Amino acid sequence: MLKTSKINMVINLAILGLLIYLAVAVKELQEKVFPDPNVMIPLSKQMDRNFEDAVKNLLIQKLQEIE
Repeated sequence: MLKTSKINMVINLAILGLLIYLAVAVKELQEKVFPDPNVMIPLSKQMDRNFEDAVKNLLIQKLQEIE
């Protein structure tokens, strides 16, 4: 019985840590998108560029693995 309570405590602490991490990430994203409460800055261009770079790097890695 003692073992299951420790496992539950570890699981609960892991969930708490993930929730705190998510809250911080959402707050950072909110600050980037809404620096001024009256104006919204779209992140689509920045995200598109990051996605393009990730796809390029993945394709380059796969091509190098084939060679």
